[in-house]
Amino acid sequence: MLIEVIMPKAGMDMQEGQIVKWKKNEGEYVKKGEILLEITTDKVNMEVEAEASGYLLKKLKHDGDIVPVITTIGYLGDIDDEIPELENMPVKESEKVEVAKIDSKKEENYIKVDKIRATPAARKIARDRNIDLKKVIGTGPKNRIQKIDVENYIESEIKITPLAKRIAEDKGIDLSTVVGSGHGGKIFKEDLPLESLKSIPMSNMRKIIAKRMSESYFTAPTFTLNLDVDMTKSLSFRDEIFDYIMKETNKKVTITDIISFATTRALMKHPHVNARLDEDNIIIHDYVNLAIAIGLEEGLLTPVIKDAHLMTFKEMVLALKDIQERAKSMRLSPDDLQGSTFTISNLGMYGITQFNPIINLPNSAILGVSAIQERAIPANGEIKIRPIMTLSLTLDHRIIDGVIGAKFLQELKNYLENPITMLIG
Repeated sequence: MLIEVIMPKAGMDMQEGQIVKWKKNEGEYVKKGEILLEITTDKVNMEVEAEASGYLLKKLKHDGDIVPVITTIGYLGDIDDEIPELENMPVKESEKVEVAKIDSKKEENYIKVDKIRATPAARKIARDRNIDLKKVIGTGPKNRIQKIDVENYIESEIKITPLAKRIAEDKGIDLSTVVGSGHGGKIFKEDLPLESLKSIPMSNMRKIIAKRMSESYFTAPTFTLNLDVDMTKSLSFRDEIFDYIMKETNKKVTITDIISFATTRALMKHPHVNARLDEDNIIIHDYVNLAIAIGLEEGLLTPVIKDAHLMTFKEMVLALKDIQERAKSMRLSPDDLQGSTFTISNLGMYGITQFNPIINLPNSAILGVSAIQERAIPANGEIKIRPIMTLSLTLDHRIIDGVIGAKFLQELKNYLENPITMLIG
């Protein structure tokens, strides 16, 4: 029975997904529930399981392809099942493919094309490099051409000086793209593209980030309030409860945990900062879904801690560690990234002393947290060194005025300078 493999729709906002990597090869048997491929949505990597057992007969889309949701990207089924796409696809006489039946006992992973046996990986390299497989000697079983055979063929065909070869290997230069100026196309050092701009295509995640940041920047008229906080007592509070929390949760308490907990308490006292705009109405939330900005090499994620205002401090520590760990391993679900009412962005660990964060729409505000610095502070006629941290609150001026934002920051400052009050307030 032929079964379509489709690009899943993970979340209402998902319009397309990108195939990160197929986990199975064409011709390989797949059991129901096994991971078939990995995809990425706008911000989440997901593993797609096989809905039924069968052979992966055909991949219609490949690694790196961006595909609309609910689009067929491959077929599972029995060996003798016919694939509609292959039947209806016009093929030139010189490119006709004879698909060999797969021996379920031997499970040989190759496709027979004009009586040339080659693995899918070898065939892909040959296709990308425009190499005639008839010229390549296979070293695999039954003279099957493997990936290494094609790579060796490419290397043997390229004429290059020893110096140019060493430079190319050091710089990671693809020699198949280099035109040599020597006799017979021999490549010299001067032929290598040693100075060139590196062009990196934007990932699907990066495109979504660019789109949303542009929408936020050009939609909401914003302003930022900055306030210094003396973190002496917060640091002491962290040290005092460190061992207790470690024993109870096996997790380390951080300043981010304390700031996040204090923020939820301050938001419940100043709900206008915890709001959003809905056409001509201001929606004021009586709960806090706290988003935490997490920077990865692939881009920025803002996973959400739902109902953070109801959590104890210990529960907040556990929730923060959970979303941080799952974000770094790209194991967040689409639901983890939806429904925020307020966002915190902490760049303190990078030594940033002040910045203006961009609002994470549809939120009306975002809190920027900077590094703690030792500063000389006048107190009672004396100069004392104190650990000072700057909080930066960016606000949507369509919803929030400066006085409301300032009162929220003052409340948060009071909690952080007297952390015991946030446990009883």
